[in-house]
Amino acid sequence: MTTLNLVDAEADTEARSALWSAVCEAAEQLATRCTVYSTRLSTPTGLIRIGQPIPEVQVWQLVEALSLLTILLRADAVKSQEILNVFGKTGPLALREDGLERYLWAQHGFQGEQSALGGRPDLVVTSSSASPSAANALRIVEAKCRKQLDTQVVRAEFGKAYDLRVATYFIWTFYSPSARVTEGARRLGLDMVELGFDTPRRRDLVTQPRALVSYVAHTLEQSRRAGRFESALLEIGQDAQLKLLGPVR
Repeated sequence: MTTLNLVDAEADTEARSALWSAVCEAAEQLATRCTVYSTRLSTPTGLIRIGQPIPEVQVWQLVEALSLLTILLRADAVKSQEILNVFGKTGPLALREDGLERYLWAQHGFQGEQSALGGRPDLVVTSSSASPSAANALRIVEAKCRKQLDTQVVRAEFGKAYDLRVATYFIWTFYSPSARVTEGARRLGLDMVELGFDTPRRRDLVTQPRALVSYVAHTLEQSRRAGRFESALLEIGQDAQLKLLGPVR
């Protein structure tokens, strides 16, 4: 893949502006379903509208907020009429997917099933309105804006996904990871996808907010439907059993 040289994510004002414009565009598309606020209370100053100045948040928070809003966009229905504190801890946000009740949370911590170690995923979708746990977590979305993503990071993310027993574990990367890292993640059932700001798609992403919203929404929806991590766990279990018991004769 051809890549473009990028400054630090936080200093990339063009990408920040593009992400913010996409957040505003997504909020506008959701207007008939719910109202989106950057504040903890539904105040006029916190209402997200197209044309507002970029808030003082980090790039990963913009990616997280955009992901949250596009999950709501692709839902069959959104039951929560107000989305508060979209750049911070929020939820449960009630929605319906494929006729089933789901709940979306941002920055909520919970413990893993096996290790009891704590974690705080960027976004988690659960099957019930109870606080996120390994018992009700269905899928997780993370945003990584570091320049170097190596195999150690991939293994750590796999460990979290295994501990939380999710069907889908998705990772956005601001910088395109190496083919080796991407393939390693795929083999472990992790969906690791670049946003594209360091690829030839950059021009479209920074000039067409609707295109960025559509790309994020479509990519997350495809990941949800694939359920690759759940499939990977089944395959890993079968491989381990085969090693222990030997091939069936």
